[in-house]
Amino acid sequence: MKKILVIAFWCALFTAEKMPAASNEQTLEPMIAAHYFGEHWPKNFLSAFRREYVLKDFQQLRKDGFNTVILLVSWGDFQPVIAPCCQWNERAFTRLQFLIDAAAQADLRVILRVGYGWSLNPHAEAPLQRIHQLLNDAATRVIFLKFIERLGRSLENSPQVILTMMSWEDQWLHQIDPAAQTIFEDFTSLLPAGTRPPLNAPLPTANGINAALFHAYWDWLVMTQLYQPAQKLLPNLSYEIRIDKDPVKTGENQPMIWLDHRAMYRQTGNAPVSIYWAPFWGAENVGEQLSAARSNELLAALLRETRAFSGQRAIFIDQFNVIDNSLGYEHNAILAPNALDDFLNTALCTLKQQNVIGYGYWTTRDYRESPLYNPSFSLGLDGWKFTSTNSAALKWLPNEDAELQLATGDVLEQTITSAAGRLPTSLDSQPDQVCIAVGAASVGSVTITAGNLNSATQLRFTANTNPLQCTAIVAAPYNDQLTLRIAANSETTLQLRSIWFFDHIQHGGLYDVDGNHGELYHALVQFNRNFKNKHNCR
Repeated sequence: MKKILVIAFWCALFTAEKMPAASNEQTLEPMIAAHYFGEHWPKNFLSAFRREYVLKDFQQLRKDGFNTVILLVSWGDFQPVIAPCCQWNERAFTRLQFLIDAAAQADLRVILRVGYGWSLNPHAEAPLQRIHQLLNDAATRVIFLKFIERLGRSLENSPQVILTMMSWEDQWLHQIDPAAQTIFEDFTSLLPAGTRPPLNAPLPTANGINAALFHAYWDWLVMTQLYQPAQKLLPNLSYEIRIDKDPVKTGENQPMIWLDHRAMYRQTGNAPVSIYWAPFWGAENVGEQLSAARSNELLAALLRETRAFSGQRAIFIDQFNVIDNSLGYEHNAILAPNALDDFLNTALCTLKQQNVIGYGYWTTRDYRESPLYNPSFSLGLDGWKFTSTNSAALKWLPNEDAELQLATGDVLEQTITSAAGRLPTSLDSQPDQVCIAVGAASVGSVTITAGNLNSATQLRFTANTNPLQCTAIVAAPYNDQLTLRIAANSETTLQLRSIWFFDHIQHGGLYDVDGNHGELYHALVQFNRNFKNKHNCR
């Protein structure tokens, strides 16, 4: 127990020596932020959004009381090939700059989450493999910092970018490889003599008896080898702290203790510290529904802890997830549906009293979790296999959006793998669906399969129907991959604009997947307006 406490305390001081004095007063306009995914999934949004909708979407965010938009900057999208170093995706830089410029047009400021871990780019390594390599290989960290450096240069003429941030979630260490022994020893050489592991001791593991040492090393690694070097390259860089505590064994038949990531709180520089929040934090998480009072109590406890651990730093909640229906976390506590409005009313003053200078709402528009890459053909036919006799089927529009003409006999296919995460499958309880958006002049029908050519479904379009049509489909992945196949039937001419293939819709309560007001709309818009007011809390 003594060794665990010494390591945790010492790591908390690791970056504290260079910390500036904290300020309790926030004089800048608060950051009332919305994440933007352009009607698509966070994992593929950069290749998926259509330019024609962006300015209108941003203007609507402004009307709803947001003054900032948060954009995800995936390492794999911008630098898909890192061995040999490096292959750049110039279209990713162009599309990001388009979003930044559109935000300025809509009078929105910009926050960038840099190094977002997920990417569906088929030319990049599997996301989890890349993250593992980043944390275990010094040469890969050099390559990552080349990406950070180039991104920083691209932002030099974009003053609307007011904050950049990295996240522990994009740099999550699960295992220390033997190849990382040298950098691990660099860390342990800095520990007080009584807390260093013996020479030739096995490398610690996340869940083993030396888990405290493992997590202390992880904290040190991301702070000193990634965050601090990147601070010199990016404007106003913050780091999202892992606020969840990790269980640590103290011995056989001994009670479990919970280890915080104190070193992540003690960040150098002047940027606010970043955290995330959802009702599960501090709750029992046995599927319970919380009252407004209880959820606000837990939120206040988290904010007090964050201020104490960070040295009274200003706080930005980059994911303020009032509603969260993420798959796989059904046991997590949620706010009771009849408590949502009351919670926002009481949370307002809690945030202000604890020096929260802003928040980012994650799901401003419900989105389909569709693992298709380049589903709107914004990158041409990259990621797709297209069989057609028409060599001019891809049409570029004046605004640089695209449409793909699918005519009788044409076949469009994309194979997705489990590297994208969970694949749709008919074997679970989630209904699999396909949605296709087409141009107004589209007529005809398509035959669609997802892994099993004998389980096909039809989707029809006429001149008088909604240009977005959806249908149920039977998904049958095989060997950790799944091919979506769309074949044009007779008398068919479609202008394909976007395609979704999914089994889950992430819900946030502001706008539904079709853009209609959700149950939280009025309360959240009022919350935005009240948060901007500096004088409505005592």
